[in-house]
Amino acid sequence: MEKPLPKNRHVTEHLANERTLLGWIRTAIAVMTLGVAINRFSLFLMEVHQLAPGSRAANLHAETVGIGLVVLGIALMCGALWHYRYVGRTIESETYRPANLILVLTSLAIVAMGGSALIWLF
Repeated sequence: MEKPLPKNRHVTEHLANERTLLGWIRTAIAVMTLGVAINRFSLFLMEVHQLAPGSRAANLHAETVGIGLVVLGIALMCGALWHYRYVGRTIESETYRPANLILVLTSLAIVAMGGSALIWLF
């Protein structure tokens, strides 16, 4: 007869932590995909404007934005993985405290980027 495994009291918290990580993975993939799409769209702009292959003036900003979004996606994934591991450790040691400052700063950064994009579009 097998000995029953000890019950983990924090199963639901760990499952919620995993769902959060999966959400960050989806977000990072979406951001990187958008970056690649914007970068490839810059090549389309070159064709439309019939620029010489060596001239990249018309799509320089699109390429930079595309590369920046891919880098941002990678940074998001690294931060999400670090946060997942950190929260897992604090759940087990029963010392978890929500990261309110990080959430507020991230939200403000998103609002600032959205406002900048809105101004840029006008």
